[in-house]
Amino acid sequence: MTRTTYTCDGCGARLDNEKDLTKEDGRVRPSWKCRRCQTSVPPVVAERLTHQKQHGRE
Repeated sequence: MTRTTYTCDGCGARLDNEKDLTKEDGRVRPSWKCRRCQTSVPPVVAERLTHQKQHGRE
């Protein structure tokens, strides 16, 4: 399976797992932000990243 990665629009950081994100609880579903600069990450991308294990160990 191909790993999902995302380049943050705010700081250019490469996001590839849940540790790179900050979760903010919402009313319907949580929102996700880059841990470094707090720029919003698209929900679909964030959900994929949260289900990946760190450093490619799946």
